[in-house]
Amino acid sequence: YTAVFGALDDGRYSTSEEALSHMVSITVDVWTLKSDGTKTPGIRTVRVNSALADIFTQVFKEIYEGAEQFPIKSLGGYAWRSSSTSEHNLGLAVDINANENYMIRKDGTVVAGSFWLPGENPYSIKPDGDVVRAFKKYGFTWGGDAWPSSNDYMHFSFLGW
Repeated sequence: YTAVFGALDDGRYSTSEEALSHMVSITVDVWTLKSDGTKTPGIRTVRVNSALADIFTQVFKEIYEGAEQFPIKSLGGYAWRSSSTSEHNLGLAVDINANENYMIRKDGTVVAGSFWLPGENPYSIKPDGDVVRAFKKYGFTWGGDAWPSSNDYMHFSFLGW
């Protein structure tokens, strides 16, 4: 909270307009996949909280420079949502390759995305891969191993929600 809001109290934004005034768009280098499976350099842009923009940039730099050359097809960051506990509301969470890294409840109900096949699908995030390691190095929580009620394999959040 101190890093983002300057104080330890609950600094959630009251409106989407207030939240948006604290967001910036960052453009990061990524690996993309051609139809033949060849990896090629590309870029993606994602909106995040300005207080963590440099940290997000560094995380994606480490992913890009990683031996895995993990391909990123899609990125989602700031998005105003009805849930007051969503870190997307704060610009403190990102979703990577949402279709290939689904959110699934423990009862098997798929909430978002289509599948998660690490080691089979190149866009699926490996638990021991460059993406998880880079985010965890900077204090982010991975939704793939964070909560007892669901696994959200696409999701990385700064406060752990």
